[in-house]
Amino acid sequence: MKNQVTEKPYILAVDDEQLNLELLRFILERNNYEFEGTSDDDYFFEILEKRKPDLILLDVIMPRIEGFELCEKLKKFKEYKDIPVIFLTGKVNVKDKVRGFEVGGVDYVTKPFNEQELIARIQTHVELIRAKNQIEEHAKNLKRSNDLKDRMFSIIGHDLRSPLSAAKLKMDFIMRGIIDPKDDKFLDETVYDLLKTMDEALNLLQNLLGWAKSESDQIQMIPEKLDLNDLVEQTFRLLKLGSDHKNIEMQNNVPADVFAFADNNMIKTVLRNILSNAIKFTPVEGIIKINSKLGKNKIVIEIEDNGNGIPKEDIKKILNPNEHFSKLGTEKEPGTGLGLVLCQNFVQKNNSTLKIRSEVGKGSTFYFDLPLFTEQD
Repeated sequence: MKNQVTEKPYILAVDDEQLNLELLRFILERNNYEFEGTSDDDYFFEILEKRKPDLILLDVIMPRIEGFELCEKLKKFKEYKDIPVIFLTGKVNVKDKVRGFEVGGVDYVTKPFNEQELIARIQTHVELIRAKNQIEEHAKNLKRSNDLKDRMFSIIGHDLRSPLSAAKLKMDFIMRGIIDPKDDKFLDETVYDLLKTMDEALNLLQNLLGWAKSESDQIQMIPEKLDLNDLVEQTFRLLKLGSDHKNIEMQNNVPADVFAFADNNMIKTVLRNILSNAIKFTPVEGIIKINSKLGKNKIVIEIEDNGNGIPKEDIKKILNPNEHFSKLGTEKEPGTGLGLVLCQNFVQKNNSTLKIRSEVGKGSTFYFDLPLFTEQD
């Protein structure tokens, strides 16, 4: 998007006199404005569709349609109603002025044009509308920032505090002797629970930071050659504690000689979150497969499990970025719902869409596609 403050203001004019249009072009272009003019009121709307002007100049008296009527038509369109309209007229009486303001005009300029007056009036209204648009944009950004801050505080206050509190409580029990470090189950149960809790907190914190950066446009998408087979192996190693504890078989069915062209950190995050989710919802001694399907210019990545499956109504909630949705896993593992929101965001930044196929009681497949790497990339 061009910067409204620095780009030349673009003025569109409708006048049945070709001489007036040429005079307007001469005056406006000499004063550093972009100009387009037409004497055809139908073509006027075609021009509007191509590019929205900063301001419109409308002749009041035209053979096919009166300027006031054309302005009324214009203001019925939501996307055009805020464009300031200045009427061009050879006659100025109170009745015409009132009519012009009633149909949505902001000013009048009389013919023949006085260059200084014309430029002064145009400049005033262009600066006003640009200032208004800037204020509205700042207000939207401020609301987005406040919403982001509120959601972050909510997650920090609840979801991040829970695992940290649980870990602290367990360590307090160890210090007080309530849990005996010499017990046969200490490593398999207590230490495992502590490691799992810390992993949950760390994963949530990574997701939280990634999501906050993405929502505030502080993260850049930098595509590069990705060895997907290696990325899957890295993710398996990272999540080995959880899969081993549930004795889940992990299969990497992505060919070793296929490369994608995408952002490394984003795809790592997507794989980590979807695989972590799959482990959570796959029963003990289940199986998780990461498959790939080659297309003409892309590769589809599938994360398939034989877990609980997802009801159709829940799939819609999961894929709704504005809905906070989470469920406990097969071993009562907690979730925040933030991971899949981040996955959708990162997949979209890589020009794809996260999709889900699922059947309750049989399992789920999360999948998305990525462009294949070519030597031209």
